[in-house]
Amino acid sequence: MTAPQHSAMPNLDLRIQEPGDIPTLEEVLQGAHDLPRRMGWRLRLLVGAVLAGFTALLLVGQWLSLQPRLPMTLRATPEGLVRVHSVDQPALQHLEGHLLKGLSGQAQTAPDGAQVLKAPIDVLVLQRSGRWIPDPEQRKRFFELHHGINRLMQALPAEQPTLQLELANAPNQSVLMNPRGWSGLSPLFWLLSCLALMVFAVGAVVVLAGPQWRNVAYAILAVCQAGQLVLIAMEGNLDLFMPDWFVVLDTRLRTGFDLVTAAAIIQVAVLHPRRLQGWPYFTLLGWAAALGLGLIAIQLDTPGSWWWIHIGCTVMGVVAIVLMSATYRASSHPFALVMQRFTSITLATWVLMSVAIAKGGARPDMQLNISIFGVMTWHVFFASQLLLAPYLSRSKQILQEFSLLAASSTVAASLDVLFVAVFSLSQFTSMTLSLFMAFGVYMSVRRWLMARLPGRDPITMERLFERIYRMARDLESQPGRIDELLTRLMRELFDPIEATLVRGEVPFSELRGNGSVLVVPLPRLLPLTGNPRHVLVLKHSNKGRRLFTVEDARLADRVIDQLHRVLSFDQAVEQGRSEERIRIAQDLHDDIGARLLTLMYQAPNADIEEYIRHTLQDLKTLTRGLAAQSHVLSDAASEWKRDISQRLSAARCEVTWQMTLDCDLVLNMVQWSGLTRILRELVNNTISHAKASKVQVQLVLNNDRLSLTVTDNGLGHEPETWVHGLGLGGVRKRVKQLGGSVRWSEAQPKGVCCEVVIESFSGSESQPSH
Repeated sequence: MTAPQHSAMPNLDLRIQEPGDIPTLEEVLQGAHDLPRRMGWRLRLLVGAVLAGFTALLLVGQWLSLQPRLPMTLRATPEGLVRVHSVDQPALQHLEGHLLKGLSGQAQTAPDGAQVLKAPIDVLVLQRSGRWIPDPEQRKRFFELHHGINRLMQALPAEQPTLQLELANAPNQSVLMNPRGWSGLSPLFWLLSCLALMVFAVGAVVVLAGPQWRNVAYAILAVCQAGQLVLIAMEGNLDLFMPDWFVVLDTRLRTGFDLVTAAAIIQVAVLHPRRLQGWPYFTLLGWAAALGLGLIAIQLDTPGSWWWIHIGCTVMGVVAIVLMSATYRASSHPFALVMQRFTSITLATWVLMSVAIAKGGARPDMQLNISIFGVMTWHVFFASQLLLAPYLSRSKQILQEFSLLAASSTVAASLDVLFVAVFSLSQFTSMTLSLFMAFGVYMSVRRWLMARLPGRDPITMERLFERIYRMARDLESQPGRIDELLTRLMRELFDPIEATLVRGEVPFSELRGNGSVLVVPLPRLLPLTGNPRHVLVLKHSNKGRRLFTVEDARLADRVIDQLHRVLSFDQAVEQGRSEERIRIAQDLHDDIGARLLTLMYQAPNADIEEYIRHTLQDLKTLTRGLAAQSHVLSDAASEWKRDISQRLSAARCEVTWQMTLDCDLVLNMVQWSGLTRILRELVNNTISHAKASKVQVQLVLNNDRLSLTVTDNGLGHEPETWVHGLGLGGVRKRVKQLGGSVRWSEAQPKGVCCEVVIESFSGSESQPSH
């Protein structure tokens, strides 16, 4: 809930700003994702609030430990009677299974005698709160029963308060009433109290970290649910002996908590994560509706008041869901979508539980169970959602699974009561059907909902490796494109609404805004002084349909690490290749070159000597090319011109060389070797097959487009019918390796023209010459 507000959402077309206009990381995030610097007084206030809550729980526990406790457990029967289920004292175990009709005791009312007071018992006295009794007559009877028990307990002697259990078909049994004590507090009391304290503490953290209206609404939700949990924990330990003031206060407080919760949800819906237009009016209407319903029906003492409360809360919940949908349509923030889904599930289980309790009168025992355990499970489910909300992107999957299981348990208990009430099914049949249906709902909704929580979208390893490999190939020749290429990859991985390249430095990828923003550090491959580091800021993953998670941040770091590994591996491989080429060039020069030189001096005639001389020149060009790491295009073109001029002159063929370069480039070994062999093969074909007398070579580099054209006036014609052997097939293969295309056509008035075109020549592993 503490995710900060951002500026208006940009269009979905993602753009990177020009280098001169790149903002800083602080300018983009505007410092709103971080907690305020001055946290001293907030921290002290938070510690004070938590200590106050903890002290209040201890005081509640102390008060409960002094209350009387009946040493047995009572259960409702399907007929609406009260049965002794289990007994704690061995001397009273014979009471198990008997029906309890009432309590009685002798009260010392006058000096001359004693008076016997009686308090009837029926299934309504087992209800733990008047809040979940739909019928006003039964609710009134619930208050009267507890009032009778309290009057009886107050009239008993303080020294040895003894109750008489009035049993059906059995003699009465005397039971000495003792205080519950700390050891008598149930484990459920401590569990619910700890959960309430956690919810209260998280609400305090949220509102103190960011004192804003939306965080105030979240704190109100947290306080209401913490209060509900504490009241449920107290009800479970008071049993039959709830004081009159507690019975009334519990009913009114729990009703008020429900109304305040509904109004606070509306306030959250219009304020988080974006302020909806007209939000003050929606907020006021929500609180006005809650206040009106509270004034009319908070006492639940009029016919239809219970239904007014539930229908009103349901309508406000539906309004909140509609407002969340409007917020998401206005700005596709993933948190709005997540809140809408959780609110829908919470409201659906609330409605189902309310209908089940209202229609479950045919089986009082089932209605009692759903009003006690179903309501408790629902509040635990709602409280878990509140705990997850501020830290949703960092929440472990087990907590999300726990929330869904709690909701499924509520559905199962509600369906159980409905099946019994509507279809008159047996308890075993209804329980079996409800469990299977709840399990089916859980399995179907789980896959849909968990996929739309902040979990990372699946991506195939083959696709990711291919993208990293291609990026490494591009970065080998153009390391300055690291920012552009990594931005493209992160867009493909996370599909954000907005991707911004900013100046800044962070040690590793991290989340901001509770997962709405992912900050990714971009590495530098060019160690240039004064070159600032850049950071990529991604906002709202999957087009705003989910939040970023810690797993996403780790994935981004792993991608960058793997890119470094690929580049380091390629550099090692290229170094090994370079050393091997140098060794081969040295061996050719020292061995083959020396032998050719000896043969040239021993040649029997001038023609053979000239042929060996040209062979030595070719060998010299080859070894020099193998030994060099790179070649400047203009220098390489000079060598090509000298080589083909010598070869064509020996064949008595005139050569015309034309070269136009708009800039000079540095060729790597692949480019130099490919262009050299292409030119040689084309000249060889001209000499061997075309019988040409003139050859024109044109080399043009314009706007990163390289064009190499070789035209002759030989005997060749209809090149489209040629069968490409090793020579022409080798030309096609090398042109394809360079990322270009080759085409043969007839020249006018005769001859053949071969044109090689490489559109993005600098992109085929070349870089500008410095």
